[in-house]
Formats: sequence, structure tokens, C-alpha cells
Amino acid sequence: MVKIKINKIERKILKIIYINNLQGKKLVSNIQRYLDIDKKELDRNIAKMKTMNLIKQVKKNYILTDKGRKNIIIVFTGGVYDIIHPGHIHTLKKSKEEGDVLIVSIARDDRVKKIKGRKPINNENRRSILVSAIRYVDYTLIGNKGDIFRIVKKIKPDVITIGYDQKHQLSKLRELVKSNNLRIKIKKLDSPIPHIKSSHLRKEYKSKSN
Repeated sequence: MVKIKINKIERKILKIIYINNLQGKKLVSNIQRYLDIDKKELDRNIAKMKTMNLIKQVKKNYILTDKGRKNIIIVFTGGVYDIIHPGHIHTLKKSKEEGDVLIVSIARDDRVKKIKGRKPINNENRRSILVSAIRYVDYTLIGNKGDIFRIVKKIKPDVITIGYDQKHQLSKLRELVKSNNLRIKIKKLDSPIPHIKSSHLRKEYKSKSN
């Protein structure tokens, strides 16, 4: 499906409706609160976008059509984010630059314990709240307990970014994308400060407190 030319307001509306749909919030009032326009202008844009078949209305709810979804770029990334540091901020900023909407998956507490051999300092709900407060992040969700790729299959992002300090096997991830018939760009990010990692900060704090 070919993308069409849309203006900044229309793109913002598509982004907001997409996030609202993920949250189960579809009313027009949940769209207007994020836009610096009055209701008449919003109604004009909504009417135009319905005519263009970018969105559809079911009673008082607004939902993206397939055409509307194709006109925004969804970026997906994930991680632990236990101790937020400048490396995380750089990765999230670079991830957001890849598209219109950045969705971040927060690793489950059980998975963190399995991978790192310890419980996180902040539990999964606190870590989600912390990451949600970062300006580049549009939406956070907590990962699945079983199949961690299930979220990817649900969201169907256009881009997946991998942080500089994450040890994902890119070939395995590409195989998963292909086997699920998804068309997703996978990008490994670099960092100007690769030496900064949560594990290093944790060790540094422990050594200073002893």
C-alpha cells in the first residue's frame, strides 16, 4: 500500500489514535487533549481523514484503517531499564528518530532474574513508569512471560532497534521476523558512550558504599 501525503496535524492524529487503540482509548476527547487545536479544527481534520480512509468511526470511537496504519512508522525496542543512564537516553532518542511512534517493551522481573541472576532494583511496573516519563517514548508495555516475540507479532512494528549494550542474536531475530511473515527493519544502534552500562554503575555504587 502506497503512502499518501499528509500534513503534520494529520500525522499527529494518526499517532495519537494508534496509541489510544493500544490503550483501548478511542474517544475523540482522548485525541484533542494531546493537540494544540480547538475542537472545530480537530473535527475538520477528522472528517478529512475519514474521507481519505485513514481512520474509521465506530459510534464515538476512532480506529486506524490499514491505510492509516501504513502512513506512520512504528518503532519498537525493549530492555530492562533498571538504572536509567545516558546510554539509555541516547538509545531511545536514536530509536525515536527511526519513525513516528516509539514503543518500548519492559522486561519482566522473572526474565531479568533469569538473564542477570538477580532481581531488578525497580520492579517491572516502576521501570515502566520511569521509561514512560522519557520524552522520546510514546508508549511502554510490559513484556510477555512466555513468548517474548508475541508483542512484536501483536504490534507489527516497521522498525526494531537493538541497543548498543544488548546481546541479541540479530540472525535469530531476523529468522523470527521472516518465519512470522513480517516485514520489519532491524537496526543495531551504536553509542558515543558504550562504556556506560547499568551493570557497571551497579558495581561502582556497591564499591563506593562498602
